[in-house]
Amino acid sequence: MAPVIEARKLGMVYPDGTRAIEGVSFSVEEGESCAIIGPSGCGKTTLLFIFSGLLRPTEGIALIEGKEVVAPPKNAALILQNYGLFPWKTVIENAALGLEIRGVKARDARKAVKPILRELGLEGFENHYPKQLSGGMQQRVAFARALAIKPRIMLMDEPFSSLDALSREKLQNFLLELWMKERMTMLLVTHSIEEAVFLGKRIVVLSHRPGRVVKVIENPMAGSVEFRNRGEFFEKCREVRRSVGAT
Repeated sequence: MAPVIEARKLGMVYPDGTRAIEGVSFSVEEGESCAIIGPSGCGKTTLLFIFSGLLRPTEGIALIEGKEVVAPPKNAALILQNYGLFPWKTVIENAALGLEIRGVKARDARKAVKPILRELGLEGFENHYPKQLSGGMQQRVAFARALAIKPRIMLMDEPFSSLDALSREKLQNFLLELWMKERMTMLLVTHSIEEAVFLGKRIVVLSHRPGRVVKVIENPMAGSVEFRNRGEFFEKCREVRRSVGAT
């Protein structure tokens, strides 16, 4: 069976001549969680934008479910580090937006997202605007919008980077529980070693720009909220730290 997500010698040179990534190859199997980590500016976000169909690589091929990515995949949801919420739309309007873009009538879309908002602890905030919410609540609205389209693949660009430590840990737990329940294929870009180890069954370490794959680290013990309290977690963090430090 072909991988759900596959990079084949991906390279990206921007119009100004900046080479962001070079010769990047890795794969993510169905239902697997994969974290991409590396130094700042190494091309992590570039990779994610290529798989989301927002960028076309200048070299190599990006594949999702065996097909080259030439446009945003309908079976994938993208969550950005700034949440991507529209400030002039309410919580329920933001959450329903993905469905409306796919042609669902606004009334039906809002009805469909109400159970998701309830599950994410946002019931009672449907008519609030993003500025009235905490960062953690805004991020949950972004997850609600993504989950509403029932994606098989989640693409995430440092989704918790702007949160305080406590909110970040709570949402990491939420994402892990969501992945265990839904078994979606997840690709997560992060600059946090601990987050990569906690959430990634596979960890792809990139070098300094242009980003190249330094090492792919298997992390079979990820998948439990209790993992971060075990000695194996700290040992895996040390392994990843050594690999990142060697770039």
